[in-house]
Amino acid sequence: MMNNRELGYFMEAARIMNLGLASQNLNITQPALSKSIARLEKDLNIKLFKRSGRGLVLTEAGSILYQRGLMLQSSWHDVAKTMAELSNGRRGVVRVGSAGSATQFLLPEVCKRLQQEAPNVKLEIQIGMNDVLFSLLDKHELDIIIGPLVGYNKPVVQLPVTTDRVVVAASRSHPLADGPASLRDLSRYGWILPAKTVSMRQWLERIFYENHCAAPEVKIEISSLAAVPGLIASSGLLSFISENSLAEKEFASLLTRIDNNQLVMARRVGITYLQDAFLSPATQQVIDITCAYGQH
Repeated sequence: MMNNRELGYFMEAARIMNLGLASQNLNITQPALSKSIARLEKDLNIKLFKRSGRGLVLTEAGSILYQRGLMLQSSWHDVAKTMAELSNGRRGVVRVGSAGSATQFLLPEVCKRLQQEAPNVKLEIQIGMNDVLFSLLDKHELDIIIGPLVGYNKPVVQLPVTTDRVVVAASRSHPLADGPASLRDLSRYGWILPAKTVSMRQWLERIFYENHCAAPEVKIEISSLAAVPGLIASSGLLSFISENSLAEKEFASLLTRIDNNQLVMARRVGITYLQDAFLSPATQQVIDITCAYGQH
């Protein structure tokens, strides 16, 4: 019967693929590690490693056991984290990815309520566009994302909280600031936009394409439009930003919306997390507080 120690020894050997180095990390002798793996193989009645030069290679069975072992270790970490949070009055750290616009109009209220209702919970906030945040979520480096609910190629849970619209904006002195502007008018000027991998930019460029207009000429590509109202204003370039952000004081004093009904992108804003993700009590508390914002 496999025990936790033998599994732990196997996991370290499988991670490094070298018995000498693995035994040093485990603070045991190499013969002791070899005997432990041999006992495990005997108990399971199957080979887990095969030799490759001076190193090791996992067999098919070894590879499966290693992947399952990683899942077991992750599950144990989650259990230990939950117990620690419960024993410390729901203390815990929640890693939150936030879209730039949500950082301005949604996250401040969430943080305010969190301090009132769960002051022992600490947030680690990563601000970025959806492509970067989804990459971090996929690697389990984020617990949740607060921002626009966009499509993703893996099973996720998405909880709508509020709505938002993205519109064309520019400095108050821009030549198009005084009235409505057609797509052809807008295509004659330079833009500040996020990377091509961001869904918001993809939507914008698709509208120009479907209406047989030249795509926006991107003069500046930036990771967070919501953080740079001064840059948009001083550059004389057009941009495509959240209407909620545009209403904020720092934006409203510098920028104005450029009217074009074809370029109004309605979107839902809320919480996204991986469908198979472990949600600690602290994470669930942040989710509950954020969802409550949409019900007020």
